[in-house]
Amino acid sequence: MATRATKPAPAFTDADFDNWTEDDEDKAIAALAPDVKHIIVEKKFVGRFEDGVIVQLPLNITLDDLDALSESTENPVEQVKSMLRTIGGEDAVREFSAHNFTETLAMTTRFFDVFQRVAGAKLPES
Repeated sequence: MATRATKPAPAFTDADFDNWTEDDEDKAIAALAPDVKHIIVEKKFVGRFEDGVIVQLPLNITLDDLDALSESTENPVEQVKSMLRTIGGEDAVREFSAHNFTETLAMTTRFFDVFQRVAGAKLPES
């Protein structure tokens, strides 16, 4: 596993903690929100991570795919990897795994939001 270089943590005082407000927290969280984007091309969800890496996942998942997912491990990380492997292949697993967890979670949330909207879309009238 690769290790990341880290800077020494700055010194914090009691005042930092005592004066922390909900507004401070809201601003800090907003600044940390991942900037992932997506588009839909034909029957694919195409996402772009902050570093420009593009991922593609099909939006036409079969019942067999869903069945395979339900039989996967109880470990939540392995469940996500199994889902990505089933619908997007090893490339999807590699790309999602290489990004930090908040970006990965944001991208998978976007995918499932789109998938849910596709599944709930009105069928064309005949």
